[in-house]
Amino acid sequence: MGGQMGGLSGTTTVNITLTDVNDNPPRFPQSTYQFSSPESAPPGTPLGRIKANDPDLGENAEIEYSISNGDGSDVFDIVTDKDTQEGIITVKKQLDFEKKILYTLRVEATNTHLDPRFLQLGPFKDTALVKISVEDIDEPPVFSRSSYLIEVDEDAKEGSIIGQVVAQDPDITKNTIK
Repeated sequence: MGGQMGGLSGTTTVNITLTDVNDNPPRFPQSTYQFSSPESAPPGTPLGRIKANDPDLGENAEIEYSISNGDGSDVFDIVTDKDTQEGIITVKKQLDFEKKILYTLRVEATNTHLDPRFLQLGPFKDTALVKISVEDIDEPPVFSRSSYLIEVDEDAKEGSIIGQVVAQDPDITKNTIK
């Protein structure tokens, strides 16, 4: 009889498969990142990468990056590299050192696949500051007019002033124009 001494017995194998749930938010390992860009960088130029860590697995670790605030949200963009789960910060508009030398962005990392069972654990996102300094590129002087017409009397003495042209240095550090 089953269950008694000398009774019938058997064994079996049971396979248990565990799957990950999205119970961890992404976290930036540092609160502030710093990058720099020459003012000559064309739109689309990548400036740097940031990465939030998420101990979940598979699609539960997928992160989407966005610029949530800051004085450069119209000048810079961030896209997510799906292979590395990094945020790539790029130039969106032409930079001008003479107008602005430092931008501050608040970047957000958010889980893309939320599990409603764990929403009470808090927001499944994290933020970090990104500071981008613009590097000055020496720009050529700009003449105040596109052309000048100067007439010289044929009997003008050598070394006499015959006219004047004006050029401005657009750089903040005004270089001497010769």
